[in-house]
Amino acid sequence: MWKFRELSEGEPERSPHEAEFFNVGDLDASAALVRESIQNSLDARLNFNNPVHVKFTLGSESKKKFGPYYSDLLSHVQSCGFKLDSAIKDLFTYLVIEDFGTRGLDGPITRTEVSDGQKSNYYNLWWREGISQKERSDAGRWGLGKTVFFVCSELRSFWGLTIRQDDQRELLLGKALLKSHRFDGAQYDYYGYYCKGENQPIDEPPQIERFKRQFHISRNGESGLSIVLPFPVRDITDHDLIRAVIQHYFYSIIRGFLTVEVRTNSHSTLLNNKTIFEIASQINWKGTSWENHPVPNLLYFIHNAVNTQESQFITLERFVLPKITEELFGEKLEDARKLFAEGKVVPIRVPIQITLSDNTIMDSHFHAFIQKDEELPKVEEFYIRSGISISEIKMVKNNNIRALLTAEDEYIARFLGDSESPAHTDWKERTEDFKLKYKNARDTLRYVRASLREIARILDVPSPGVDPNFLKEIFHIPKERGEKLGEEGEPTEVPIITQRHGDFLVRPQPGGFHITLAKKDPFEPFSSLIEVAYDTKTGNPFSRYDPWDFLFDSARQGYGKITPQVKGGKIKKMEFNKMLLSIDTPKFELKASGFDQNRDVVLSIKRVSE
Repeated sequence: MWKFRELSEGEPERSPHEAEFFNVGDLDASAALVRESIQNSLDARLNFNNPVHVKFTLGSESKKKFGPYYSDLLSHVQSCGFKLDSAIKDLFTYLVIEDFGTRGLDGPITRTEVSDGQKSNYYNLWWREGISQKERSDAGRWGLGKTVFFVCSELRSFWGLTIRQDDQRELLLGKALLKSHRFDGAQYDYYGYYCKGENQPIDEPPQIERFKRQFHISRNGESGLSIVLPFPVRDITDHDLIRAVIQHYFYSIIRGFLTVEVRTNSHSTLLNNKTIFEIASQINWKGTSWENHPVPNLLYFIHNAVNTQESQFITLERFVLPKITEELFGEKLEDARKLFAEGKVVPIRVPIQITLSDNTIMDSHFHAFIQKDEELPKVEEFYIRSGISISEIKMVKNNNIRALLTAEDEYIARFLGDSESPAHTDWKERTEDFKLKYKNARDTLRYVRASLREIARILDVPSPGVDPNFLKEIFHIPKERGEKLGEEGEPTEVPIITQRHGDFLVRPQPGGFHITLAKKDPFEPFSSLIEVAYDTKTGNPFSRYDPWDFLFDSARQGYGKITPQVKGGKIKKMEFNKMLLSIDTPKFELKASGFDQNRDVVLSIKRVSE
């Protein structure tokens, strides 16, 4: 029943590469699959007062009875040159993903109906690639997410069985996404369908019931969608699925929007807002971004955040670009700082205005939660939009801080959704059509992205008194705010103070500095890390660094970008206000200029091993 279209002379051949959009960060196959499938289920929920339930079932059985479902597809897959896992030679393995409490694939089925402007989740899944009708708070935008289903199957295919809430029809269809290929003397298109007739869905009850029995599908009259992946890639295991669900949907589970069950032939694990804490504490997080983090503490922080009452929020007074400032806290600033200093969760409601391209202004808001934990080894920051974790954003500079941003109001959720990458892991101001939909799109997005960082900077103030070791990491320590790089007046000799080695001489220059080696003999090549910031009246200047102050850049373009010049070495990496250098000869020198001459520059410079 698998059918591929034969290409005519003159028709282009195509090999899809959409899978590359999902090779980001720590998204392995399980994580990418979990993110896409649960995202679709949350978008299709029937009732916002009831949770969506998603079930992942990993099965394996003798291949004999599954032959009719994949044998003719296998020939086309092998003709494309895809390397199949050796496990395919033994058992038939499969993964079933089912959701409950959802609408199913509703909407028109034929192209004629959709052409009249009707929205169709059914048509979008099966017949559209790179086109999406999702909007408002829906998580998907690009129409590429379904690609994950194909790349997570050794046969680059999946089946979908849906019961539609709008008309109660039960429909079965399968799709393979291969590449243009030659088979049995003919050239075929890159896609094929498991269907009846001319790519029509199967709706005969006997065939559907046989399919459900074969793959142990538990859906029994409830609306929703059941996805079946034949031969899931080896990376997909029950352990990895559980770990990915917790890491990417902890917020929705703790909030009570979602429950997830992961099953194998011998075991079942249920994740809900009661069980997630214990299960997460038993998981091995090695190899993930949660490695070495106190995960139970993190989840209890989320629990406290989502259970914050509306009356407990500290509401900023107004929305003012370019960034959040102390003035926006008004009389609540000291209350917020006191909560923060005591290690309590500080809940903040941040108003924002979204201006459409036609100048329509939409009042909206998002929530920020921040907590200081002295035992935290490093920053933990999370950005949630419509229940999905936007995992690649890293903005907070302060140590020992836990922070969460949640955007659920319709207008801010739509705005941020339009800025997201296809894998929904980042908010990007250059996303296609983003700037065309909104006025001040770039500045508004930067305001949101930087909000947790700015709030942390405002709340994280030092206790009264003088700490003589406070700036011990700084290369040049001013004397009672006297001698500083960039200070006007009579030139002074810069004291040579280093963290461990007197390796460098630093000389101030107008708008910058000049670094050379203090000792040139004997010499062995080494690496060094330089961090630069503008001095501040209070707090650590490096933790208060703002990318809007300046950026190190390999090709100076635009305001605030600085291109250092190096001899006797090279810059191996530059990021924000940091440079990783290799010092190759004793004649090493580095010059940097272009800093604001009205502000004082401080440096930290130290040897590092790579």
